[in-house]
Amino acid sequence: MLQTARWVTGSPLRDTVLYSLVWLWLAQVLFPLGEAGEIQSIWFFLSFLLLLFVSDLLVGHLLLRFLLKAVVFFNFVFQYHYKGTYLFFELTAWLGHWFRDVTAAFHALQAGEFAALTMSAKTTAMLLGLWLFQVLFRQSLKAKIWMFVFLVLGLVGLGVLDTFYVEETEGHIVLFLLFGLVILAFRQLPVVERLARMPRHLKGWPTHWLAWTLILSLLVTGVGLAVPKAQDPAWPDPVSYLQGLKDGGAVRQKIGYGSNDDHLGGPFEMDETVVFTVTSTVEGYYRGETKAFYTGKGWLSVAPAEPVPNPEFVQAERFLPTSTLETKRVEQTVHVQDTMVPLVFGHSEITGVTGPNISPNTLSYSILDSRLEVNQMEPGDTYTVISEVPYHDEVALKGASMPPQDLLTGSLQSYISLPANLPKRIRELALEVTKDAKTPYERAKALEDYLSGNYRYETEDVPIPKDKQDFVDQFLFESRRGYCDHFSSSFVVMARTLGMPTRWVKGFTRGDVDLTYDGKTDDEYLYTVRNKNAHSWAEVYFDGIGWVAFEPTASFQLRPLFKPDEAAPVIAPPVNNPKGEEEEEEQAAPSKTALFSFDINWKAVGLYAGIAAVILLIVAFFNRRKLLTAYYLRRAYKGDGDVIMNAILRLMLIMNRFGWKRRDDMSLREYALFLSGNPDLRGREMIPLAQIFERVRYGKRDVSDGEKSQIQDLWTRIVRKAGRMKKR
Repeated sequence: MLQTARWVTGSPLRDTVLYSLVWLWLAQVLFPLGEAGEIQSIWFFLSFLLLLFVSDLLVGHLLLRFLLKAVVFFNFVFQYHYKGTYLFFELTAWLGHWFRDVTAAFHALQAGEFAALTMSAKTTAMLLGLWLFQVLFRQSLKAKIWMFVFLVLGLVGLGVLDTFYVEETEGHIVLFLLFGLVILAFRQLPVVERLARMPRHLKGWPTHWLAWTLILSLLVTGVGLAVPKAQDPAWPDPVSYLQGLKDGGAVRQKIGYGSNDDHLGGPFEMDETVVFTVTSTVEGYYRGETKAFYTGKGWLSVAPAEPVPNPEFVQAERFLPTSTLETKRVEQTVHVQDTMVPLVFGHSEITGVTGPNISPNTLSYSILDSRLEVNQMEPGDTYTVISEVPYHDEVALKGASMPPQDLLTGSLQSYISLPANLPKRIRELALEVTKDAKTPYERAKALEDYLSGNYRYETEDVPIPKDKQDFVDQFLFESRRGYCDHFSSSFVVMARTLGMPTRWVKGFTRGDVDLTYDGKTDDEYLYTVRNKNAHSWAEVYFDGIGWVAFEPTASFQLRPLFKPDEAAPVIAPPVNNPKGEEEEEEQAAPSKTALFSFDINWKAVGLYAGIAAVILLIVAFFNRRKLLTAYYLRRAYKGDGDVIMNAILRLMLIMNRFGWKRRDDMSLREYALFLSGNPDLRGREMIPLAQIFERVRYGKRDVSDGEKSQIQDLWTRIVRKAGRMKKR
């Protein structure tokens, strides 16, 4: 057998194809890895990886190949960090700068100060890591077991990235599996050729091998994508599961009113547990508290609550001017049904509260967070809340202005604060949305309409922001889907970028109304509030008006209170929503479809690829002899090397494949007479072929040009006849 020319596949062309496949294979891991690590220029690093493979193809000597890769490495470091400052040939200047950066990074790592690492040091580490992985992958091509190990590890790694860090990696996972299967099959080709003792010319472009490899690989991945899947996952959501373990138990996140809002985001389940029932003459939201400080991840409560001297007279806004709006005094009686956060809930603004457990010793109030705390709140407790609900005054709201500067820098300063690292594009979007608004109220309404009309309400498929990602920025520009916390937080942050004092509000929606309840008056209703009714919205402060609520969440609507003698739309009695307030969005939220969509339906691709592969396999099975004949003729020997020896060995393999096997005790001439005497073959082509073999082999001479042509003709005619005969 002839020696192979290359160390991997035996052909420069095959090495090129194989290295290209490995590069594409690694790219399926680097793209989601770069997104998880917030690497902005992943193509830069992919280009570096590609040049490393090109170096392996061009240079065979180990030392020269290492030097070439080193030059590529330092060139990429220069291009990424020092190009604008130095010239490349100013080696001592920029290499000295680079060496100082790397040394400082090394000392920072020793001290555990990871934040002090310079960008050039991080880039250096990334490039060296890719260099190391490229060498490992190149060496792994020598052994199929390591290729299989890398395939499994890569699939596991992509699964982890998809679960915890990156969205929509299904395409990369499918392509990683597909390229891995093709590489494994492609790497097996030289082994097949050695076992079959094929001549060297077959080590060129393996068209048929690659075609069938692709068909079978598509069949495997297609079947995996097309098989029926369970509607619900068999395992619980791992993010919620691990979070539950962190909190002391494997509990999935459920909707409900909680006190910790410092990290928002992630999916949740609906919870039908009844929290409390309330009787009221006004339909509206029940506010529990507000929060002023946005961190980029969530909201913080930093203002302590102080004891209330007289619970029947709560001074809610003692540091702000009194509202000029006319209000209605509303009494609400709350019956606690389940263990809940010990807060008093009621329509805004709460001016008083009474009950068996309510006293100056048990009630405290946080002015900054508008939060009424009770020492203890147990199922069965009852309390009555007095609220002053303002009547809606469209004229007054449209004519309202922003508060004066002394209030903005004094009592309202907390409500215009924003993180220093807030992405600038949030303010740019807010300016764009409100560019046609003339008054502060119109700006707030523009923000409300934009958010409720351009983003999708979603509770299950909701991503968790990355470590360095702003919660509002992710919702506005990336995921574009979420629930009330996403909409309300975005409204507050966008309004604050415009200088409008705004606060984040938490509480419950009205709940389900009991129409059979016989109230004290005709307009009194009984409402059942459940955990699934937990909600958040926003309030903006206008000069002379006070705090005004806004509802930016898609499919939710705040019903303002109108004066009895005012010409306003007649609001019918509230109707139960069996699905709950939090599930209205599935029917009411507008459907938005992009004009052009580039998403790939991998399930459909897999299904059609699987069907096509099955059909091709069936057709190939019934025409296998014709296909084999065509394949063998395509692979006919062209006349290189030991012509007659390779032709005979190749012919023996093919005839054995077609059922015309030579017995061990037969000489080549006896085998030729056996084939020529068989009536099925009807010819004596094998005899002159055997004679040429004997003259060349035993006469120890070369094959002439005329004999080469004769060998080719005889070889082809024998294969054609054997392929037509149904010997087996």
